[in-house]
Amino acid sequence: MSSQGKSWSKAKAVCPRPEHAGSRVRFASRYGPPDHRRQRYWCTPANGDPPHRFVEPLPREESWHDACEFCERDVESYEGPHAARKYQFVARGIAEALVMVGTGSTYRAAALVSRERAKRLRADPDSGEPRFSRHGSLVMDWVEVFAPVVFEHYRPRAWPETGSLLLDDLPFRVRNPHTGRSSVAFRVFAALGYEEGRPKLWRLQTFLSKSQVDWEAFLEALPGAPERVVCDNDDGLTGAVRARFPDAELYLCEWHLRHALERLMVNLRREQPEHRAALDELLAGTEAGFAGPSFWLPFTDRCHAAGIPRVSEWLNSTGKLVAEQFGRRGWKRPADKPLSTSPLEAVLAPIRDSIKPRAYGLKNRQRTDRMLMLMQLHANRQDDVHTYVRHIRAWLETNHGRPSIARRAVVDRRGRASLR
Repeated sequence: MSSQGKSWSKAKAVCPRPEHAGSRVRFASRYGPPDHRRQRYWCTPANGDPPHRFVEPLPREESWHDACEFCERDVESYEGPHAARKYQFVARGIAEALVMVGTGSTYRAAALVSRERAKRLRADPDSGEPRFSRHGSLVMDWVEVFAPVVFEHYRPRAWPETGSLLLDDLPFRVRNPHTGRSSVAFRVFAALGYEEGRPKLWRLQTFLSKSQVDWEAFLEALPGAPERVVCDNDDGLTGAVRARFPDAELYLCEWHLRHALERLMVNLRREQPEHRAALDELLAGTEAGFAGPSFWLPFTDRCHAAGIPRVSEWLNSTGKLVAEQFGRRGWKRPADKPLSTSPLEAVLAPIRDSIKPRAYGLKNRQRTDRMLMLMQLHANRQDDVHTYVRHIRAWLETNHGRPSIARRAVVDRRGRASLR
């Protein structure tokens, strides 16, 4: 056959053997089941070695359509999407599933969509009809293997040096089936920083408690230090901030401070009915009292005049921190110097709503942290399917088309859940 023939000119693959550089390559049949066939190639070496067949490190699955809806051009059947070696699903299908998980979809829901889109539904052994499967292990394995791959490009290398770093945690409760009582099974620590004046979710990680040791481990994961930290008045958290960032300005979240005072008043209203009328009046003015220093002093005077010892004790201790912070407020504040952790709360709300209904099923800490990577990318609007595909392909090509991480390698020792 002439080397100038059509079958030679369309095959743009390159033989993976270095000694066959410059060899002639043409198509050489396909392999695989119908609708999922992948291309083989025939190499005629220029150095005189015997001809042989080969498959690209990332073989292309045959195209289902005559045109690509993404690049808006006609495509041949051999120009389908790339797939990892020994994987039934193409790289684009994996990327789409990772994006779904990042938006809050469960593993089961993402797996069902992935199987339907890829036409990989198993046949019923009796009727032969396609059988819909919601088993989530498929996508769970993809999250374990590929989430660090797509996250690596966006992973923060250090804490932000300018603006504020907002810190908070999300507790997730799980009911004990033996006692019927619920308790906090794990927490998600979160940090939000500012990049060019815009908020950005900086880090998410699971922990079993909110002790100072855990918070220090969270803060020590990245080098550098912010100039200002905003967080709740929690002993473990504030102790870790002072230990890890001794030179940073520590600003306690005003919303949490106000909520703590309101919660105290609500409890006293129930425990001390003789002060109920006075507490009702003070509760109505609490929000206005935290509006600024000119409102805080009259509000505290009314609280002390009410003659409620525990309220006065709170004002004489924590209330002094509030008054001191009012002095540091300033009349003009840039967007990256908030007075509360509310920007972080807004970002965490969808993540909390997604995890809360299925918190009981999240038992492996490392795998859950990798799921949080995808949620972080979504919160920062960095979850693009095309970008995910590009990173997945580049990573696979460095390992001859195969993942360098085995599926289900992240397991808990001796069968004990690491998030309990």
